[in-house]
Amino acid sequence: MSYTKRFGIVSQEVLQDPELSIQAKGLYSLLCTYADKNRECFPSINTLADHCNKSVRSISYLIHELKNKKYLTRNGRIITLK
Repeated sequence: MSYTKRFGIVSQEVLQDPELSIQAKGLYSLLCTYADKNRECFPSINTLADHCNKSVRSISYLIHELKNKKYLTRNGRIITLK
């Protein structure tokens, strides 16, 4: 797998939330590397699963966890980060 040099700004609030799983924090961090200046991104679930070496189902669960904590919203394929 080829990696490009990406970076993202991750909210300290997310990283320090004791109720959020470490896997969800990792996924949030990865999503930050895809986000534009409006904090929006649209990577596919399959792409995220490949990058995290997780199943599509696991990624969907982690996205749900982040949505429940209001760290992201999803409108179709567009994910907006807090």
